[in-house]
Amino acid sequence: MHRLPAPYLNGQGMGTLREFPFGLRKVDNNGCGPISVYNAMVHLGKQPDLPKILRFMELTAAPVFGLFGTFPYSMGYCLRKFGIKNRMTFSRKKLANAKSAVVAFWTKRPIFGGAHFVFFSRDEQNRFVVYNRYGNVSTEVTYDSINGFVKPWCLIVGYVIE
Repeated sequence: MHRLPAPYLNGQGMGTLREFPFGLRKVDNNGCGPISVYNAMVHLGKQPDLPKILRFMELTAAPVFGLFGTFPYSMGYCLRKFGIKNRMTFSRKKLANAKSAVVAFWTKRPIFGGAHFVFFSRDEQNRFVVYNRYGNVSTEVTYDSINGFVKPWCLIVGYVIE
């Protein structure tokens, strides 16, 4: 049995979190999608079960046995499965105005640079508090604008939490 840090999950490549299986690989390689669902559930006061989230998503949202992580356009379905109402958007403006959301974006160059999912919420100063921003950072990272973590040309899709 793995012991998870509480309450939000950060640093998917660190500690016991990295050892959870997801598809044919481990969470440290491609588990950012399920971690985003987990963190959204924590934010909403739900009781997330990471193994259950991982299993559901590897069977329904992770093509090619999870080798490439979570399919970005299946995240809305996965969030709803775990009781999270959401709206899909391709608008940076809607994401910039959201109180919380799950966002998929290219980490470097579109398509060839890899992609990543994060969950963000807003703090008292209206800054973006981003969870699991980096695989090797065990805390959330705060930004003043959405441009701090999603470059204009890198947005794939966002899911505004309702």
